[in-house]
Amino acid sequence: MSCRPARPARAWPVCLRDIIAERGWPPLIWTRTDGYKFCSNPAELQAYEVAIIREKLTEIRRFITGAVAPHAVLQSKGRWIKHLNTQLSSVESTLDVISDYIDA
Repeated sequence: MSCRPARPARAWPVCLRDIIAERGWPPLIWTRTDGYKFCSNPAELQAYEVAIIREKLTEIRRFITGAVAPHAVLQSKGRWIKHLNTQLSSVESTLDVISDYIDA
């Protein structure tokens, strides 16, 4: 696999994750304590995954409130905006459920 990102400094972890997955290595995660590291500990992996899901949930919510909702007000009968709103609401709901999940 050749990985030549447009922004090398920011994109190297993405390229590295592709190579890691391709080769079947343990996942690469990032923590404030350790920085980047390979990880096979289920509790650490879940904590990392939930943190990423919470980030994505925040991004989706901001996109909905900042762009989609105002668009829906302007074009309330548009097929596209209705479809987009329905799909994003579904994504938001799913991410919300996942972000609250705690493995007991």
